[in-house]
Amino acid sequence: MDEEKAGNIKYVQHILFVTAIILLPGLLGALFAWVQGLLPLLIFYYLKRYGRNRGKKYILVGCVLACFAGLAFQILEQLLFSLTLIPMGFILADSTDNGDSINLAGIKGVLTLAGSWVLVTTILTFGLEQHPYVLLINSLNQGMDEAIRYYKTNSSVPAETLYLLEQTFIQMKIWIPKVMPGILTCVTVLITWFTMAIGNRMLHKNTGSGPWPEYRFWILPERLVWILIVSAIFVVIPMEPGRTIGTNVLLVSGLLYCFQGISIMLFYFAKWNVPLFLRTLVYVLLFFQTFGVIFLGILGVADVWFNIRKLNMMDS
Repeated sequence: MDEEKAGNIKYVQHILFVTAIILLPGLLGALFAWVQGLLPLLIFYYLKRYGRNRGKKYILVGCVLACFAGLAFQILEQLLFSLTLIPMGFILADSTDNGDSINLAGIKGVLTLAGSWVLVTTILTFGLEQHPYVLLINSLNQGMDEAIRYYKTNSSVPAETLYLLEQTFIQMKIWIPKVMPGILTCVTVLITWFTMAIGNRMLHKNTGSGPWPEYRFWILPERLVWILIVSAIFVVIPMEPGRTIGTNVLLVSGLLYCFQGISIMLFYFAKWNVPLFLRTLVYVLLFFQTFGVIFLGILGVADVWFNIRKLNMMDS
């Protein structure tokens, strides 16, 4: 009886945890918006950790409770956005069951998440005067206009600084609509990568094995580097729409090679048994500075030609 009671308690805890992850961003505001990014990871982990039948029960009952609570608290838009993140978790779990490679699973995850967002925003368009994408661009422009008006009324801001701010915002208004597709794609790729990398790590740690090799051994296809090179060339050439297309592709491909740079860093952390304190210090220095992100991207690209981890030699 004690074991049965403990099992029931854990069952309820898992369900409430799923419900909380779905509802928290809507209930507590933008400060907890990052919690939504954990939802695909939770779905993927439950399906792989507890099996399809048991994992689906946690997810389904949690979603039903979240829907009732969302209706009660009138947070339907936030609830709907949270629900768009769920299919990707299922697709990644299915992909691992089918024996798909890391790259194919990642592509499926990105397309699923992007497709969910396109579908939901299209549905929301019927109740709005403008498409949510247009509303996003307009809200960003409005925010910059309000910032300029604030600085103009602030007498402590020097005229030279105000002029630079105005010119900066003017350029941002021109470029944000052009690069927004690349930015949104990067967000989609980032969520997919996070789900796969952390989910795989959690499964390795808690079950002893995961669907893919450990993250420090991950590597991108060699031919992908040519997409990065060609996009960089298009950015340099001052011709439209090639420059805009090149900028968007460069953003996404650069992010992918940043991920590969992270895998190289983790590889040598493990190889050299770097202490946790020093690892944490390196993480802070790299991830919270623009130069650190650029360095990781360059490191990832360099791995294509120089095989920094010598993975082929290790296999042989």
